[in-house]
Amino acid sequence: MEQPWRRQIPSTVRRLWSSLRESSVPTYLVGGAVRDLLRGVRPHDYDLASRRTPEQVIAWAHQHQWRVIATGVRFGTVSLYDPRAPQCIIEHTTLRREGRYHDGRHPEQVDWTDNIEEDLARRDFTINALALTWEGRLIDPYGGQKDLDRGIIACVGDAHRRLSEDPLRIWRAVRFVGMDHHGQPFQLAQSLQSAIERLWPQLKRISVERQRDELWRLLQTPHFGRALWEAERFGLFVVIWPHWRMTQGFVQRNPYHRYMLNHHLLYTAQEGPSPLLRLTGLLHDIGKPWTYTLDAKGHGHFYGHAETGAVLAKNLLESLHFDHKTIRTVTALIAHHMYPWEQVEAKTLRRIAREWGDEHVQQLWILRKMDIIGAGYHTHWAAEERVKRRWNKALSPSSSPTRLTINGKDIMRWLHLSPGPEVGRWLKQVQQWVDDDPAINDPQILKERILNAIK
Repeated sequence: MEQPWRRQIPSTVRRLWSSLRESSVPTYLVGGAVRDLLRGVRPHDYDLASRRTPEQVIAWAHQHQWRVIATGVRFGTVSLYDPRAPQCIIEHTTLRREGRYHDGRHPEQVDWTDNIEEDLARRDFTINALALTWEGRLIDPYGGQKDLDRGIIACVGDAHRRLSEDPLRIWRAVRFVGMDHHGQPFQLAQSLQSAIERLWPQLKRISVERQRDELWRLLQTPHFGRALWEAERFGLFVVIWPHWRMTQGFVQRNPYHRYMLNHHLLYTAQEGPSPLLRLTGLLHDIGKPWTYTLDAKGHGHFYGHAETGAVLAKNLLESLHFDHKTIRTVTALIAHHMYPWEQVEAKTLRRIAREWGDEHVQQLWILRKMDIIGAGYHTHWAAEERVKRRWNKALSPSSSPTRLTINGKDIMRWLHLSPGPEVGRWLKQVQQWVDDDPAINDPQILKERILNAIK
């Protein structure tokens, strides 16, 4: 009879697991997949483990028409996928026990074992030191299920030793705080908190790419806001960007901001509906310490902080090796987040929307709401919503750009141009003239306007 939890596992994973166990070699589902199944959450990744060596797994795969990716043969890991479902990659790791870690990531020595409990002893947290047999028996030598039930993140064995082996586990622990436990975030065990407080500087040994990946995963957790506050509490942002210190304790002395700058950034990120906007919220005002001035009344001002912040954010995201699209989007949002929507006319709103694109403008409005609420003044958003309604009216279909009475061929004929970018620039200019004054949308008038413009 099939176990109920098994139906939550993709058929490709079940087929591989079932086939491997038929060779009379105990094969276990291990790690995060077991944790998530116990939480009632569909896993994203699946890891299997048995006493088979990498060479034996590769030989088995070739015999059974599975494809192999030799991801970490030296450390016992081989990735497998079915050619009929190449998107589902499953890792198999040989049961092992480990020696000391020499580089903050890899053990100096790996010895194979046939004891699943020895293998689980090397795991980072108790909630990940879990294994499941095909028959549904849970192997839990370190109380991981109990910690799951309590919503606690605790290390397997000594926390100081676990984190010293691979300091990236500090970021992982903080990320796990963002998981959901009956509507609440997880909590860090006191022993784990103490170890993080002592060892967080060791994160400097870890590549920026690995830390970036953990931050991005953190931003996708249900309780990412709580996890971000924990990351700040332990100094993790300072590790990936030393200038973050300038935001800590920075009093803005501004009537529109209730909080210190670092707290404002966290509160703003907390309001973000997507990982991209959460990242933008976390960085949107980082230019303020560089542009801070005080007026005669003792009020703080930050003229040009959006543009300065965009440059700083670009440098930071590039140093963390984020992809180009993310860098472009985040820096553009930061550069434009102070645009004075309430001070411009409808025709200017339409022009800006055409130049920046509708998606970018919509994201700017979301960021504006995040910023206002993150400043501690929810009531201020009511006034901004009136501005937004005016903006939406200006961009309604009835206010869309007027269809021109001329085209590119007309412009080429009048100006003796060949097809190319210059024709497009003239069409864009003419469209702006007509949007500002629809009465001039006449071929003869537009021709005269164009010819006068080049004199």
